[in-house]
Amino acid sequence: MTALLTILQNGWTAFSLVSLLAGAGGLGLILLALLGTAYLPGFLRRPLIGAGLALMVGAALFQAGRARGAHEAFAREAARALAAEQTRTKVAKDITDRVAIQAVRDLAAAEATNRKLQEINDALAKDPERDRRCTTRDDARRLRAL
Repeated sequence: MTALLTILQNGWTAFSLVSLLAGAGGLGLILLALLGTAYLPGFLRRPLIGAGLALMVGAALFQAGRARGAHEAFAREAARALAAEQTRTKVAKDITDRVAIQAVRDLAAAEATNRKLQEINDALAKDPERDRRCTTRDDARRLRAL
């Protein structure tokens, strides 16, 4: 939506009411000179056609300048938007890299913890005191009788 508004703004910037009126005025002078051939003397016809052509060429050049200015404004806006997007992409890449590094660290820590637990389990499995009884046989019988 913002891009469309930018295009419309730059298009309006390129439009020139002055050049439109100058071009229409030049066309009007030429038409007046050509349609009034029967009524106007020759020394007036040629300057009217020349003035009309001069107005139309001037209007075209003025409009071309306005269009070029709008084009440059649009190019600057596009360059600014591209720079902003490149900055956002760089920030996202930095964040992704940091998250990946942290994930590798967390995985290494989890593997170290897992190895430590495995060593403890292996040590407990080989412990000869692990299978000894906690109570005597008489105490165990009395507890079962409860």
